[in-house]
Amino acid sequence: MSNDLEIQFGELEEAEPEVRLRPDGNKHYAVAPVYAPSPQELPVFVDLDAMQDMEAHALDNTDVELGGVMLGGQYVDDAGRPFVLVTDSLRAKHYESTKGSFKFTHATWEQITRERDEFPDDVQMVGWYHTHPDWGVFLSGMDVFICDNFFNKKLDVALVIDPCRQDRGFFQWTGNVEQRVRRTDGFYLITSRFRKQELDEYVTYLGGKVAMSGDPRFRGVSSGSAPVVNVAGQPPWQTVAVIGMLTMQFCFLMLIAMRMLSPEAHEEKSQLSNEFTALAASIERLGEVNRRESEIDAKLEVLDRVVAQWDGTPEHMLRSLSDKTSETKELREGLRAHEALERELDANVVDLKSQLDDAKGRERLLDKEIAILKAKARSDQEQLANLESRLAALETPVESTPLDTDAAVGTKWDWRLIAGIAVTVVVAISIAAFVIPKRETDAESESEETAG
Repeated sequence: MSNDLEIQFGELEEAEPEVRLRPDGNKHYAVAPVYAPSPQELPVFVDLDAMQDMEAHALDNTDVELGGVMLGGQYVDDAGRPFVLVTDSLRAKHYESTKGSFKFTHATWEQITRERDEFPDDVQMVGWYHTHPDWGVFLSGMDVFICDNFFNKKLDVALVIDPCRQDRGFFQWTGNVEQRVRRTDGFYLITSRFRKQELDEYVTYLGGKVAMSGDPRFRGVSSGSAPVVNVAGQPPWQTVAVIGMLTMQFCFLMLIAMRMLSPEAHEEKSQLSNEFTALAASIERLGEVNRRESEIDAKLEVLDRVVAQWDGTPEHMLRSLSDKTSETKELREGLRAHEALERELDANVVDLKSQLDDAKGRERLLDKEIAILKAKARSDQEQLANLESRLAALETPVESTPLDTDAAVGTKWDWRLIAGIAVTVVVAISIAAFVIPKRETDAESESEETAG
């Protein structure tokens, strides 16, 4: 869980995934599921050796968090379904870590980049892993921050290992705003088909069906927290006591046989039977006492060794236990405060992102308005320039030439001539209209007088 906000993980280029045959469809590989992977989730196939290396790294130190990166490839099958293949891992060095945090440094990233360059170009970083010793498998706020800023491709994954609780889980992007990352129900381990038995045994171990000491890689390592004390064999006096007890039993049996063979055997049969029953009960009680003594001696020996290994008196042990209890309580309170701070930081980050998105939206609107105003200003300037040119043209005086003057005078006289002729014609028509009807009237009057 890194909080080094200044570290830069280089340019992240997301290319289209390459089409490749899935390992579970390749005869060369032996594939086994860990837990119960869901068909609706992103399939993650992890090489057996890479998984063993990360698990061994997690066990190197369970007092602090450890981590590194996973190498491999991100592909799609023939049907276009994506999957992730983890083929190797790089352990982080030069890191800063505590019981509840893991910090990548610039030196860490330089070391990882340098080691990554030693691999072929098609081997890329597909995610990162880190441990949560006795904290459980989850992604904290800082873990999600690392995913957001350094492993934010849609097929990038994260692995969390709790070596104390023997639990581990992959996390993938969901594309859902409410639950952006979630733990998968399981993943797949792959290896060569010639190592199938080893693969099955390791999957059984990861599933918690065998103790850690049953795994070939961890022989001699106890999964419990109590010290392992090898108790020595039985002391010599105990062997002598057992031999003496057996001899006594043999003597009693011989005595019983002799009594049964004697003439008085029938008479004493009932008495011998009672004595035999009492003897058997005594022998049984003696054996029980011996067993209890052996158990007590063994427990005392173990206790003596434990006390001998502990520096100090029993009072010191009690004080140390009390101090440990107080320290554990303080750590839990600190954890709760840390989680509350992380939740507050997450809320602040979401709020800041929302404000940033709003500011960017307003900036885009302002840019559009500015562009419109600039276009309008250019149009207004063009119209103003046109008006100025037209005004200048109108204000420029036009010099007349003699030819133009004569033409104007000729035109003027032509119009006058036409107007005079028109007036004369109108007057003539008017006179004619007045004179002709009068003559017709006079002629009719003369005709009437002649007829009379």
